[in-house]
Amino acid sequence: MSHFTGDDFSGPRSPPTSLFAVISSRHKKQARVPFLKAFHWTMPLVLAATLFVYANGLEGPFLFDDSAHITQNQWVKIESLSWDNLVQAWNSSFSAFPTNRPLAQLSFGINHALAGLSPWAFKATNLAIHLLTGLLVFVLSQLIYRAVAGEAADPRRGRLLAAATAAVWLLHPLHVSTVLYTVQRMAQLSSLGLLAALSCYFWGRIRIAEGRPGALWILASAPIAMLGFLAKENAALLPLLLLVSEITVLQNLPTKGRSGFMRTVWILFIAVPLLASFAYFATHPGYLNFDGRPFTLEERVLTQARVLWLYLQWLFVPDITAMGLFHDDLRLSTGLASPPSTAIAVFALLGITLAALSLRRKTPVFAFAVLFFLAAHALESSVFPLEIVFEHRNYLASLGPLFLFAYLVTIASQRMKVRSLAMTLGTLLLLSYSAVTYIRVNNWSSYNSFILSSAENHPNSPRSNFMAAQLTISALSNSEGGREELADAARTFLNRGLEVDPRCLNCLFALIVLELHLDRQPNAAILRQLTDTLRVGDVGPTKVSISQFSFLVNWQRSDAVKLRKEDLEAIFEAALANPAWNNTGRAGIETAYREYYEFVAKDLEAALPHAQAAVRLWPEPWKYRMNLARLLLKLGRTGEALAALDGAARAADNEAQQAETEEVRAGIGRDL
Repeated sequence: MSHFTGDDFSGPRSPPTSLFAVISSRHKKQARVPFLKAFHWTMPLVLAATLFVYANGLEGPFLFDDSAHITQNQWVKIESLSWDNLVQAWNSSFSAFPTNRPLAQLSFGINHALAGLSPWAFKATNLAIHLLTGLLVFVLSQLIYRAVAGEAADPRRGRLLAAATAAVWLLHPLHVSTVLYTVQRMAQLSSLGLLAALSCYFWGRIRIAEGRPGALWILASAPIAMLGFLAKENAALLPLLLLVSEITVLQNLPTKGRSGFMRTVWILFIAVPLLASFAYFATHPGYLNFDGRPFTLEERVLTQARVLWLYLQWLFVPDITAMGLFHDDLRLSTGLASPPSTAIAVFALLGITLAALSLRRKTPVFAFAVLFFLAAHALESSVFPLEIVFEHRNYLASLGPLFLFAYLVTIASQRMKVRSLAMTLGTLLLLSYSAVTYIRVNNWSSYNSFILSSAENHPNSPRSNFMAAQLTISALSNSEGGREELADAARTFLNRGLEVDPRCLNCLFALIVLELHLDRQPNAAILRQLTDTLRVGDVGPTKVSISQFSFLVNWQRSDAVKLRKEDLEAIFEAALANPAWNNTGRAGIETAYREYYEFVAKDLEAALPHAQAAVRLWPEPWKYRMNLARLLLKLGRTGEALAALDGAARAADNEAQQAETEEVRAGIGRDL
């Protein structure tokens, strides 16, 4: 570590109090140039390279959660940019504040108004946001360098460092899923808001250190971060990221005559929000409810220690076969010794954290890289009951390690007299990252290539195997020959998923659907395994898709070989006997059961309790209330139907729903 001294790694150890007062005239001139104009000639090349690398992926399909938020969300499908339509898109989430993420939903609505459900348009918008975020990475990287280097700052070296950081960030393969998985625009916009807020804060701090006005820049950081918060809750990490910045790369900046102002900022922007957050979560233990997850709080925290090192491994040694959307093949840590790597990961994480804190004065860039990475993961990789692994969680967090990497290559290497070698190796590494990104983008360019590559790279992932089997089963409907070969391939995927997880409900459902596609009644043993698992097994969102129930009902309405009545009803009864469903999941099953009785069994009286249960469990959706009203009308219960229509009118979120509600009400009046 002795090589990393001075402006090459740590910055001055004991800066004079007049750090920015004795800057040369050249630096004074540079300081008065707005930071957005401090560009580097390589940046257009970097942006063009990013466009080229991602171009093929823009034709890829919508995937998974895109359905709930976009393709199947009628509220977000606005037709114009009128105020009423924009408000409708803003309010188009199924969740309540703060998880409704209205800014992201608004952006989806604008996409639909301009281009309909064109995947290319949605993904091109994501790519544009990625490029804009990369420019902010460039801006913030320059400001970090200026804060650390102080009077020794060389603007040319700062621009080179910033360009290198932005290049490796923009072209890194770990960010492919964030850009091409449309719904992850939420993570993009949140990161965009945080980077803009941090840039304003840094710029204001530097201006104050130079004896110039900077208070407004600092004050602007909070409302800008709030805009990011409206896209995803991660933007609430601003106070923690400011704390990390202040104790590392900003620690030597003088406050000149604004000491009182800065103390107030530190109290209001850092101390108060952090203390309030701790108090809030301490008094709201419901946020730590793991009932719907196949792991406990202890297991998640222990596993996250390994996951954070896995993220760092992917950042510096990206392995395309290890990346992907699904990581349910990762073994949980059930104790420090199970697996043994857990203890190593935990103690290594504690060690590097303590090292960063103890060396923050001597090596502020190293400390910033470590602490920024950990702080950016403080929500999604800590105690909250979220899924174990997602690549998009590194979209912002990767800035810390990648800035350190670029700093070593462009700045520290000069003092170590290995700059040419470091620049050559760094360039080769950037090219290799770009090549891996290009390959990953091709895998995301079509649904088939995405699913099959996921199953190939993650053979122990039940979800990847289920999706591959689902793709293969769907090919049976369009195949004139080779049906048995396709069926065998699908069965292989599903059996592989069940070998890993014998209670993979999606896999069990798919085995039944496979037999129906082959015009055969499902095996009794598989039906029994499915009902037994539905009755007592884990029914969290990662284990079973609620759409499976609706699919079986729709199949019963087709001309194909159908499930026996007793088998289908046994599936529904077993599912509803399981107390582990959340309200939205149970409401989805109830409404599918209502469809079965109403349209297949033609038993309206039997359908009614399920329609009522769906509304009771999840009263917000307009569709559930309209289903109930129409069923009541069929039963001749006009008064109850009118009451249900009143509820539907209150639940309607757009003009089309209101119009349909009133049309049904008017029809009742004509009949009377």
